[in-house]
Amino acid sequence: DRAEFRRMGMQIAVALLVHNFPEGLATFTTTLSAPRIGVLFGIALALHKIPEGVMVSLPIYVATGSRLKGFLVAAVLGTIAQFLGALFGYLLFVTYWNEAISGSLFAIVTAVLLYTIVANMLPLARSYDPQDRYVTIWTFGGFIFFATVSAIFAFA
Repeated sequence: DRAEFRRMGMQIAVALLVHNFPEGLATFTTTLSAPRIGVLFGIALALHKIPEGVMVSLPIYVATGSRLKGFLVAAVLGTIAQFLGALFGYLLFVTYWNEAISGSLFAIVTAVLLYTIVANMLPLARSYDPQDRYVTIWTFGGFIFFATVSAIFAFA
C-alpha cells in the first residue's frame, strides 16, 4: 500500500533528522579537536550516507513512483540536520573551546548515537530478521571493519 510506504518513509526521515544532528556536532567537534581524525570521520560518515539514503529513498520511491522525489528527500534530510548540528557546535564553541568541552560533547554525542542504535535501529533490524541470520553477523562485521580501519590509520 502506497500510503503505508509514504508513512514509513516519513518516519524514517524524521528519525534520520534526529540521528544526523548529533552526527554533525560530532563531525564538527572531531575536526576542531583533531583535524586528521575529523577528515577520516567525515569520510566514514559519507560512506554511511549511502545505505542511509537508500533506507529513506526506497519507501518514498515506492509510495510516489518517483525516483527523483525519493532521492531529493533522502539528500535534503540527510544533509540539513548534519549541517545544523555542525553549525550549532560552531556557534556555541568557536570562541571558547577546551578539552573539557570537547570531551563532554564527545560523550554526549556518543551516548545519543549509541542509544539510537541500541534502542531503535538494532530492534528494527531484528524485526526484519527474526531468525537472526544476518543482523548479528553484520553488526560484528561492522565493528571488525571499523576497528581494522582505525588500526590502519593509527599507524599511518
